[in-house]
Amino acid sequence: MFRQLALAAGLASVASARLDKPIINPTFPGGGLDSLAQGLLDHLAPTQSTHDNWGAGYIPEDCKNLAKSNGFSPFDITPFNIHYSDCNDVWIFCRHKDSPLSQIDMIDLFGRMPVHMREYIRHVIALPGNKSAGSSGDNIQMNGAVGITVFVHETGHSLDSHGFDPKYGVPFSNSKTWLDNYNMDTAVCDSYAQSSQQENLAQETVVGLYDKVVPGGVGNIQPNWKAIFHQYATVQGYLGDILTPGGTCRHRLANSKPVPMGDSAKFRRDLGPAPDVSLSSDVIEIESIPMGSSIRITEFDEAGNPIGSKNVSLVM
Repeated sequence: MFRQLALAAGLASVASARLDKPIINPTFPGGGLDSLAQGLLDHLAPTQSTHDNWGAGYIPEDCKNLAKSNGFSPFDITPFNIHYSDCNDVWIFCRHKDSPLSQIDMIDLFGRMPVHMREYIRHVIALPGNKSAGSSGDNIQMNGAVGITVFVHETGHSLDSHGFDPKYGVPFSNSKTWLDNYNMDTAVCDSYAQSSQQENLAQETVVGLYDKVVPGGVGNIQPNWKAIFHQYATVQGYLGDILTPGGTCRHRLANSKPVPMGDSAKFRRDLGPAPDVSLSSDVIEIESIPMGSSIRITEFDEAGNPIGSKNVSLVM
């Protein structure tokens, strides 16, 4: 057991180390992958949906923890159910009253991703603040007015942990298969990808999805696409139809349990029954990854390029 843990720790340290490959030359327009956003929006159709807010008093536990950890009151968060037409089970999202992302923005941007990508996300929470994002426990935290490439990138982290065949290694960004293909290329797609293999794979998920759904592929925006081909093609090949639009959901992560927004005994006594957040028998439950002790938040400039990151300690 100790030897396995030591090996896992060694792989994790390799995957989290800064990469030494140069950024692709020429760079993507604007220097980052935000230039792929319009193509994704043009060729990923919205998914038909309806939505309804939760009643007062309850919030998903993971949303409460993320809100409190970032200095926000759970009472300023509205949890809501999204009923997408391609899944019989709802997604439960959470939005702070001052977030620049509206409920409709959240529903639209998330719903444009293929359903088999969406399956690997538990909750999305939208908060005020500088344009930034992070993920923990298969939850996505969005601060400010982030766009679709950030949704895809953060979903890429959950795919790294769940979406690839476990025989190749989990997370896949630690695996020999990924590193062998990375080593066949001469560059990475941008400065964000240079941060670590985990960030690199998440960025290549954005490139791989764009290449799959936009006519002409990534070559229509990046003349030197061959410099990163093995990386995004590996994401495409090993994820299979997860990146393909269409179909209906077949797997889901269990929702975090509903908990009272307030912590006082009196507040809890006055509450009615909690919402039912159980999954239907139509889907196979994916084993979730517990939330860690912190969430790493990356901040972006107006062009979508990373300008810094920080760890936020989670209040559990």
